Amino acid sequence: MSDGIWSAASGATTLLLSLDATANNLANAETPGYKADHAVFREHLMSAVEGGRAVREMRFSAIDAMAHDHSSGAITETTRPLDAAVDGEGFFAIQTPQGERYTRAGSFSVTKSGDLVGVGGATVLGENNKPIKIPRGQGVPVVRVLEDGNIEADGALVGRLKLVKFNRQAGLEKDGHLLFRATPQSGPARVAPVNLTVGALESGNASVVKGMTSMVTTTRTFDAIEKVIDAFRDADRRAAMDVGRVR
Repeated sequence: MSDGIWSAASGATTLLLSLDATANNLANAETPGYKADHAVFREHLMSAVEGGRAVREMRFSAIDAMAHDHSSGAITETTRPLDAAVDGEGFFAIQTPQGERYTRAGSFSVTKSGDLVGVGGATVLGENNKPIKIPRGQGVPVVRVLEDGNIEADGALVGRLKLVKFNRQAGLEKDGHLLFRATPQSGPARVAPVNLTVGALESGNASVVKGMTSMVTTTRTFDAIEKVIDAFRDADRRAAMDVGRVR
């Protein structure tokens, strides 16, 4: 079988993975705090070794990594007192069963037990690294986020959001759609001043127009690669038939 068919097949596989990432971006374009993903391609060179020396080479493509677009999304006013949008760099810290995670999704709520929770019901952490608890009195307290990150319940301060930054946020890894985890490449989270817009949410930063354009381009490229694979297959078939005719 021709080496070329394997190179073309690797290209088709990577395009399918890229198409999945684009489709996910489009599906979450309106999700508050969502950060778009982009496939990073790399060409690889593989050598077959025989007797300690490379006898042939084959190039193939693969997705080297998924890059996360950390650019800010548009800030949309909601007037909800427990909504807050990060303006610029920074993340909210939350506690999950898998450990501390970081998010730009700033739509918070209060459970019946008085826990301040965020995306997926995860507990919101305060600067003291403990969950923020809202005291429950006779009635339902009026809770709101202040621009400095403090949490106010019935006019009294009950905690302060743990707002963090990273030395290299491009090194963060996604954990689901809206959460990130720290890595050695990002460095540890450090508490730092973060600009907040209260009564608002940050929209997803995926561009619908760019996403649709990318899907069309990727689909057309995939169709072209399919034709290349068919051409290699036909060439192999003709070569096999010609060899069979030789006497």
